[in-house]
Amino acid sequence: MPVFRKNIQKLPWQLKAFLLVAAFSLLACQAVTGVPEARVPESEPPASPVDESPTASPNPLELPDSDNQIEACLGDEIYHADENLCYTEDGSAIPLFIEMMSGDVAEGDENLLDEEYTLVVYEVDGNRISSPDFEDVADDLRVYQEDEQKHFAIWAYFAGIIPPENRENVTQYVITTDGLGGSLAAVAQSSDDPFEWALEVDIVDTSNIQELTFTLIHEYGHLLTLNAEQAPPNVEIFNNPDDDDLYAQAEYSCPTYFPGEGCMTDSAYLYQFYTQFWAGIYDEWLDIQSIEDDDEYYEALDDFYFAREDEFVTDYAVTNPEEDIAESWAFFITQPKPAGNNIAGKKVLFFYQFPELVVLREEIIARTYSRLIRMQP
Repeated sequence: MPVFRKNIQKLPWQLKAFLLVAAFSLLACQAVTGVPEARVPESEPPASPVDESPTASPNPLELPDSDNQIEACLGDEIYHADENLCYTEDGSAIPLFIEMMSGDVAEGDENLLDEEYTLVVYEVDGNRISSPDFEDVADDLRVYQEDEQKHFAIWAYFAGIIPPENRENVTQYVITTDGLGGSLAAVAQSSDDPFEWALEVDIVDTSNIQELTFTLIHEYGHLLTLNAEQAPPNVEIFNNPDDDDLYAQAEYSCPTYFPGEGCMTDSAYLYQFYTQFWAGIYDEWLDIQSIEDDDEYYEALDDFYFAREDEFVTDYAVTNPEEDIAESWAFFITQPKPAGNNIAGKKVLFFYQFPELVVLREEIIARTYSRLIRMQP
């Protein structure tokens, strides 16, 4: 079984109550920027990013229809004909996006199912999803399984905010649910190929667009730090997922850091992050992982976190180094540059030392901001 890198819905405090101020923030941003009337790009829009036309219920994300001037550019946006996307390239979206992603909102309701259910699996080819494989599910889950329009809209949003060249290894897109709350999204090596990855999204938990945005950026943090160039896959472990001895041998023989998919390269982002922030505390954290009783385990992990709360951007980041770097990455994208007065801030600053990631941050922000302003009522 592949290791799923899940994002349980424990958002940073900056996002905890966004719904109370979301509408005001969106309108305020529009007022400040003075967005002019849209201009329609001269290029002919490409075909829909899916192979079949959705026929299900209206999409709650309210993504525009590509046949209804989906990418009419606004203000100083530039039209990118190869992707049918408009976004700025001058960094002007950064403060506006950060304002959209700040705020504080109460925890949402929770109504979990007895387990997580896979509803449908799509094949991914670039920007397109196709060939849905529908699982046999209970009648009460079919409304989510058959809501293809929402499936397509969620994928279109992810494909819109992450540049194509940065998600070429995503070859499967999986719609799941474990009920309301719980896990919103995850990534894992594809079930067929350890060099390819699957994106999993719980369709029930996607109504809060800011929460979905943060989570998709978090999940991309895993794709960025665990891909084959960063951690060459251990094919033996992939083909023998239940062989504990094989796993232990691979972990022991890894001279850098072994997250499960493979041994990190010397230059891997996660290995450098681990060396700087985890090497001194990893053995203590590892002792906690051997605790078998759930209550005792979570109590010990909580104690570990509260003893060094200023070292982690969220309480979820203490789960393991992989989740810590993904949470810190999400803060790097969605929050202002910190002063670095504590270790948590230094973890966010970690990404600023890589010019390619600073450039990628600006593009993801520009893409996401342009998508968000099109979702206003």
